Amino acid sequence: MAVAALIGFATPAAAATSGCGSACDRKDPQTYYATVDGKTMRCSFIDVQTPYTATYVELRYSPFCRTAWARQTGSFGWLSGVLVQSYNTNGTLRMTVDDRNSSGTWSMMVNDKGLTARACFYQYDNEWDYEAGNRRILYCTARY
Repeated sequence: MAVAALIGFATPAAAATSGCGSACDRKDPQTYYATVDGKTMRCSFIDVQTPYTATYVELRYSPFCRTAWARQTGSFGWLSGVLVQSYNTNGTLRMTVDDRNSSGTWSMMVNDKGLTARACFYQYDNEWDYEAGNRRILYCTARY
């Protein structure tokens, strides 16, 4: 029963009181260790949640770090990937971070303390589009 409580969805009130904020922007959730409220833990560890999924992508959230990132669940091959978009409280886009430079099939993290985020799956139509950075976003989750 204690294990179920550890991996269940935490409400925002049950999340860490501080999180790591913008210090976690563009960090790899699999390798970055944050110190929050006197505890040090990898952001993708015990308390990670999946609030939303869409075709080939899921939005991951860490209540401990108060961060979000995208994780790829399907693929069109090397010409596809995922990104996470972070939104300010007024709804404007704060930043977009993709899976380039991560150590796997997930994006880097974005601060989610008091903000919202959504995960998206994208693909390049051909190698020329890949070289030019012209990706086409196909599926996105809802914001969390």
